[in-house]
Amino acid sequence: MAQGSIDARLARWEERLRSLTTQSLTTDYVRPDPPRIVEAVHTAAVPEPAKLALLQLGILDGSNPVPPFTVLLAAFSVLAFRLTGDEDISIGTTAENKEPFVLRTPLTGQTTFIDLLNQVKKVR
Repeated sequence: MAQGSIDARLARWEERLRSLTTQSLTTDYVRPDPPRIVEAVHTAAVPEPAKLALLQLGILDGSNPVPPFTVLLAAFSVLAFRLTGDEDISIGTTAENKEPFVLRTPLTGQTTFIDLLNQVKKVR
């Protein structure tokens, strides 16, 4: 990868994450000190009714369909917002090409799910 391309990507990420603050999301286990990266993969079968529901949520307004992955990211953002009360939700994930990215979503109690789906779709 060319150095110019790397510099441009780093600048984009620095801009995107500049004002990110530490969030108060509760955790399910004590985090190691010093912090270290822990990665895992878990596969689960999604029942047919749940698959259908995800597809239906992706076409709520009928004009701008989104894939089930986007629906799940939006739903997880809502869960994080409700658990923490933070209005700036950041979720780390990977793209189809395995490149990591951070989905940063501003939320308020007045944000509709359709608006949230459109926000998530733009970031992805």
